Amino acid sequence: MNNIIQLIQHPFIGGLEKMAFGLCCSELEDSKMFLVALEGTKKGAIRSWPELSELDNFYCLNKSNGMDWKIVKKLVALIDRYHIKVIHSHHIGPMLYGSLVKMMRPKIQHIHTLHDAWYLTDFKYRMFTKLIDKLTPITIVADAKAVAQVAKAKANVTPKHVVHNGIDTDYFTPSSRYLARIKLGLPNNCTLVGCAARVEDGKGHKAMLRTLTTLPYKIHMVFAGSGSQLAEMKAYAAQLGVSERVHWLGCVNHMPTFYSAIDVFCLYSEREGLPLSILEAMACNRPVVASDVGGISEVVNDKLGFVLPLGDECLLAPSLLKALKLNYGMDIRHYALAQATLKVMAERYNRIYQHALV
Repeated sequence: MNNIIQLIQHPFIGGLEKMAFGLCCSELEDSKMFLVALEGTKKGAIRSWPELSELDNFYCLNKSNGMDWKIVKKLVALIDRYHIKVIHSHHIGPMLYGSLVKMMRPKIQHIHTLHDAWYLTDFKYRMFTKLIDKLTPITIVADAKAVAQVAKAKANVTPKHVVHNGIDTDYFTPSSRYLARIKLGLPNNCTLVGCAARVEDGKGHKAMLRTLTTLPYKIHMVFAGSGSQLAEMKAYAAQLGVSERVHWLGCVNHMPTFYSAIDVFCLYSEREGLPLSILEAMACNRPVVASDVGGISEVVNDKLGFVLPLGDECLLAPSLLKALKLNYGMDIRHYALAQATLKVMAERYNRIYQHALV
């Protein structure tokens, strides 16, 4: 039995956290998965993300701020107790702790996935990544070709594999648009452009709100997600005079309902790896309009969606109108099924695990 730890920074729902959770829910031959978060408590995590209660092997290490050497000891204790063979880390903090554990337990194999590479613009994080790559045995995977290219250019780190993220396409499936809107309290007499992203700088909310001022009045925008900039974005919508056409849902517990409620999905973010929200929207058969960042152009079919240069905000409104006129039947979902399934992603990672253990 090849026991594997999926090591994440915190247990709050986001793209890479959902990806690690999905791997833990996958049935892999001769492998048992453990989801371990450096921060937080198990009780608090399950309260904010109830699906975590489905996992038999989920741990939170309650890390304090800054470097916490007690966490290394806790990880080593878990490894010894459960005979862990592989640590699969996600993001820079888990990468560092995984490498420290590798020094103390050299037989452990360390796999790390780069989910985006924007943090490599920070000198400290870039140096951490370079040193870990050079000084400790580690197999680096990128979740998109674009991420691998940035890692090479910024940090001279060459990922050995590119594995696109996958989603549970049995869970993310379209349902009645009418009923989905009723469940979410959204109007059924409007056209809805939806976005699922943290409400933070760089996620494109302001560009979308500015674009709304140029679109027909019957078009509304719906935002799923919360964040530190929520009050600021609401005030910005009021300043633009579009508040009555903007719906802020906060955290949505059942995202397939959100995707089913909207007419087109938009993510005009300044930085991404391969965002799961794009794949989720397509699996729910919704056309996508997104900025050309990270690996988005690697998965958005140009016949069923639009990828726009980040600096050309003026293209956003006409692209949204074109997306609303697309005649796609169930083609978008079929396209997602062909390339973005959780099963395919899990199988590819399992081959990487098995190769590392040879």
